[in-house]
Amino acid sequence: MSAAPYRLVRLALWVEASPREEAALTESLREALAPHGDVVVHGRGPVPRTPDLLHFEVELTPRGSTSDCLKALGFTWEEDYGWSESERPVDGGVFLCPAVYGAQAGEAEAAAAPQFETGDVVRVRDSPQARELGLVGAEVVVGHPDYDASVAPAHRTWRYSVHIEGQDETEDLDERDLRPTGRRVRLYGDERISVSADGVAARAPGT
Repeated sequence: MSAAPYRLVRLALWVEASPREEAALTESLREALAPHGDVVVHGRGPVPRTPDLLHFEVELTPRGSTSDCLKALGFTWEEDYGWSESERPVDGGVFLCPAVYGAQAGEAEAAAAPQFETGDVVRVRDSPQARELGLVGAEVVVGHPDYDASVAPAHRTWRYSVHIEGQDETEDLDERDLRPTGRRVRLYGDERISVSADGVAARAPGT
């Protein structure tokens, strides 16, 4: 089976180090992961509640399948839980470098990259599903992307949970039913900030 056009492995890493070591560790982690594919490492700074740990996020496009890449990195698939986690005090051993305290992994394979990200403000197109939900023409906020995992990776298309003003529960809509507006909000946090190309457009209480 040929590889899906869009393939992404995500890693969250927690590393025992000081902030002054972040730049060097970012490069060290990138070099360690480079044999597995094209990689970008983001240093996110100290973990707020555990300041002696630095948080790193990794986006890795493997040369083969995402599952083969994760297995090569030492992760295992657990039917009821998904990809295993690595925690040095529990598992022992070393993941990428001795300073890595813990690691979590996720992956996605689809026909194309998702068009929208969490916080994107989109307008709902006319479709049977949108008419059923009464959302045709409405502006909604993208929550999280998802797809039907039972479909072959090369044929998967995206759907999104969307947040609707005045409604606590989200709804799911296919990507083809959404049109970009060019605006974004910070969806989770103390306040919701609507952002356009001109800067901050509006503020409202967060969710």
